Amino acid sequence: MIEIAAAVCLISSPERCRDITLTFDADTVTPYTCMMNGQLSLAQWTETHPNWRIVRFTCRPAGQVAKL
Repeated sequence: MIEIAAAVCLISSPERCRDITLTFDADTVTPYTCMMNGQLSLAQWTETHPNWRIVRFTCRPAGQVAKL
């Protein structure tokens, strides 16, 4: 499995940030397809979280714990 790890910050308070992860369950997802399709997944996430903005993101094997 592959996940998108993203750093997001509040629009009204840019110093308040947090890390989020979105996981792709399909075994056929490669790091390349994650980077291409991940942008769509993050856009959908921002629609449901309008007070947050994406600062940066990366794709990685699911379950890794690392600070962006």
